[in-house]
Amino acid sequence: MKFWNNFGKKELIIAHRGARSTRAENTMSAFEASLGRCDFIELDVGFTRDGVAIVIHDDTLERTTDIEQYSQYKAPYRVVDYSYEELQKLDFSSWFAQSDPFDTIKDGTLSLSELASIPVQRVLRLVEVLHFCKEHQLPINIELKDMRGTPLDSIVVTEVLSIIQELDMEPLVLISSFNHSYLKEFYSHTPEISLAALQENNHPDNLIEYLHTIPVKSYHPRLNIINKSIITELSSAGFLVNVFTVNDDSEKRKLFGDGVNAVFTDCLDG
Repeated sequence: MKFWNNFGKKELIIAHRGARSTRAENTMSAFEASLGRCDFIELDVGFTRDGVAIVIHDDTLERTTDIEQYSQYKAPYRVVDYSYEELQKLDFSSWFAQSDPFDTIKDGTLSLSELASIPVQRVLRLVEVLHFCKEHQLPINIELKDMRGTPLDSIVVTEVLSIIQELDMEPLVLISSFNHSYLKEFYSHTPEISLAALQENNHPDNLIEYLHTIPVKSYHPRLNIINKSIITELSSAGFLVNVFTVNDDSEKRKLFGDGVNAVFTDCLDG
């Protein structure tokens, strides 16, 4: 529970992939823009072909980079098919202005000139973000992407753990994953680091007992599978409930009223 000792309150705001509604997700500009506007940040960690832990949500690169403009890269553009050096050549941010995924340019919240003043963002290593978080004493939720079926599956936990330990970041880090086997492996190496089980579509059978078997102290369900009775049941059993992804202010207030500890959001105030 060390991670949760960073906060003297509940009703926490988590910057989902950084300030994602106004910056390209999972980039340093997105994390910089979230400072002072959230209680902690969340990011996703995948791996390059040569085993570098990088910050990216998707398994493929076409949505959030300009990879399709280069003939040397081939579909299906899987992250694990390319080395870190190869990914460094790609633009990880210009897509945001082109697609305006949250209509923040269209509605005037964000100007194209403001985006144009930000340098092109390149592939970001986990270690770089942890240095940033350590400098700012900013807690961070690291989501381990499910690498089953790839050659990198066996190194996910040990590589991420090594990076955290080298920087003495254990108290500022929360580890989450949809692959609960990773969480069990993490716990076997170091029970001091806080863990959270991600869940979508439906809850595991015998939810409370199941969470004890991992073991985790936090549960991260998708918004559409949670309700007040489940929140109450989990809270009464000592679990912290943190819900993704909540962009509506009235929905945030309702969830906090129902006893939720934190919400992941793309839309930060301020």
